[in-house]
Amino acid sequence: MTEVSRPAQGGRARGEVFWVFLRIGALSFGGPAATMGLVHSKVVLGLKWIDKRDFLDLTGMVSVLPGPNAVEMAMHIGRRRAGRAGFVLGGVAFILPGALLAAILGALYARYGTTPAAAWLLYGIKPVVVAVTAWTVVRLAQSAKPRRPARAVLMVVVAVAYVLGVDELLLLAAAGVLALAARLRHTALPKKPGALMLPLAAPTGQSDLVSLAGVFLKAGALLFGGGAVLLALLRGELVVDRGWITETELLDAIAVGQVTPGPVLNTATFLGYTLGGPLGALVVTVVVVLPSFALMAAAGPLLRVIRSRDWTRAALDGITLGSIGVLAGVTVEFARTGITDLLTVGLAAAAALTLWRRPQSALVLVAAGAALGLLRLLAHHLM
Repeated sequence: MTEVSRPAQGGRARGEVFWVFLRIGALSFGGPAATMGLVHSKVVLGLKWIDKRDFLDLTGMVSVLPGPNAVEMAMHIGRRRAGRAGFVLGGVAFILPGALLAAILGALYARYGTTPAAAWLLYGIKPVVVAVTAWTVVRLAQSAKPRRPARAVLMVVVAVAYVLGVDELLLLAAAGVLALAARLRHTALPKKPGALMLPLAAPTGQSDLVSLAGVFLKAGALLFGGGAVLLALLRGELVVDRGWITETELLDAIAVGQVTPGPVLNTATFLGYTLGGPLGALVVTVVVVLPSFALMAAAGPLLRVIRSRDWTRAALDGITLGSIGVLAGVTVEFARTGITDLLTVGLAAAAALTLWRRPQSALVLVAAGAALGLLRLLAHHLM
């Protein structure tokens, strides 16, 4: 088990949490899978704020909660390091870089009807993300006792099913049920605890800003499964039901969420600006992550409860194994879109070799990939 450093105290601890997750948030291109690799490299292997077992449990837990998984991970780790202040600072710091960039792109879009060619950045970043996520899959799989044949088979089957198009949440649920069923073959099922309910009602009112806040509060509370689910939720609310934006404008907003660092919910900040100006961007950014903050406030006690019961421990283990399989499937998808020529093949190979020698270098590698993308953009404009 990884040796864990003792939490720091006071302002030093809060500053560490804010700065670490600000840097991770600024370089988290590629969604939650890429972020998981960056967090694992920096926080588990480098700073040793949590151990591998805690990271695996956290991965499984946030995978089945609504909202942006990467933000929830930052909040939980921030609380472990610096208490309540770290909980808030970890989440805010991770969100901040992408939200600011999305707001800027929203302002440009509102003024000019288009956004800069930010996708050029991804040319250099995607191959590095492939290497980082692949390396993370290997390290997590090693920590998940893969020598037990059933566990290794479960991870592989989930990975293959994900690549074939099976829904991510369905795969995680199936993995949890299978692990629980295996556990129940050897022990009696304890008395079922009461269900945990989270009442939620979207705010209502005459103000467009209040209505906008209500739409994105609902989206944040119901967001399971990432960008595709967000697209469906926002299309139903903003395009079909209310007619506030067109299909093309929604697709442009989703594209902004993909090319900006941090969570895909940067889409919300972009739409908040285009629909309500700077205040709309601020309000939407806050309300869309409120459900995640509320859920993660109870995550520490919940994780302790899960660990204290054999059957919930077994279900979480299954979900964790499923999460590793999904991450492997995501890596394959990244490779399909990110490795497109000999240069990107070389980038991915160089990043993998660097990670093998220096596992803590993921943040530096992603920054280098972004710099290469900017150089390619500059060369394109000079030609």
